[in-house]
Amino acid sequence: MVSNKALGSKFVVSIALVFFGTSMLDVLASLFLVDITKTFFGISNLTTIAIVSQIVTISGIAAMTAGLLNGFFNVKINHKKLLLFGALCIVMGSLGCLLAPNLLVMQIFYPFDGIGTVLVASMSFTLIGESLPLERRAKVIGWVTASGIFSTGVGFALAGYIATIGTWRTYLLWYSLPISIAALALAYLLIPSRVYASTTTNVKTIKESFKRVLVNKSAVACLVGHTLMNAASMWSFFAATFWRKQFLLTVQEAAIITVAVVMVYAVGGVVGGRLVEKRGRKPIVVTTWIARGLLILGIVFMPTFWSALILSFAATLVGGFALTAGHTLNLEQASGARGTMMSLSATFGSLGSTLGVAIGGLMLASTFGFQALGATLGTLAIAAAILVSILAKDPAKQI
Repeated sequence: MVSNKALGSKFVVSIALVFFGTSMLDVLASLFLVDITKTFFGISNLTTIAIVSQIVTISGIAAMTAGLLNGFFNVKINHKKLLLFGALCIVMGSLGCLLAPNLLVMQIFYPFDGIGTVLVASMSFTLIGESLPLERRAKVIGWVTASGIFSTGVGFALAGYIATIGTWRTYLLWYSLPISIAALALAYLLIPSRVYASTTTNVKTIKESFKRVLVNKSAVACLVGHTLMNAASMWSFFAATFWRKQFLLTVQEAAIITVAVVMVYAVGGVVGGRLVEKRGRKPIVVTTWIARGLLILGIVFMPTFWSALILSFAATLVGGFALTAGHTLNLEQASGARGTMMSLSATFGSLGSTLGVAIGGLMLASTFGFQALGATLGTLAIAAAILVSILAKDPAKQI
């Protein structure tokens, strides 16, 4: 066992590093969606792009399944082992996509990324909740969340460069696969196998663990709200395609914009942790989710490139606040069953991402295209905020 005092920067850095390794294939599906479509179909119109985008839908279904199963496993299995298995899945996903000869094989291996991301995220937040005192959790979650976002920014920056000299497979070979392997190794070496739990997980059975979450009206409201908000956040998946199709940007130009936007997102994640400490979890969640929804809705109706870009920066900054605040609120809903709560949170989040991409694909193929997409996703974020405002509580505030 490792004492709470010993869990300093080494523990936080190790969690952040493995979290960093979860976002590489997200870059692949977003920035290179047009290119992957051309590889497997020979053309890249809105219909074929919508078809290929369903690899994310399939990945979301796999992630939901993994998150639900993890809700059972985490009660009996060491959390570090589950986290390591998640990191291994990301390695397998990167390798499988690199070698995929056709779309079918891509559809088989891309979901390993979703499975791995769910396991890494849920176990990372669980370890934070059970190992650190309440006053440190929000700030640490902000930094860990930002590390995953920062990984996306680095990925887009390198992908934009790689696109000038290679293909989407080159991105996997030079960046995604090596980083995922490094993240697995670092997690194994740096994360303690057992840590001191400041709030012990005191459930003894799987049934009791699920009951603590599912009979809690506030926890269920947070899970459903998390689903809707994740669906809305899938705007980021379509954003690069929006820039390329709406304003005829090259893949390199779209990559530059995405890197800048993602860096703002990472800053928002860090600042969000500090806002939560000062203003409380629920108020920041409700305020930022509403703002995020309105900004997403507004982007697609901007008449010029520059007005859309400015609104995108605002949306992603607020999105960083919203992401960190949402995780911190979820983490405190079931203090005795955090592993199950965060596994279900990951499951519901994956459901939201799956719905967001599926609905987004349908909206994109409709008559109103990106306008229908932005309006639909923005409305989902506002609905999530209203739900949390009415039904959710902040147990940490009561403590």
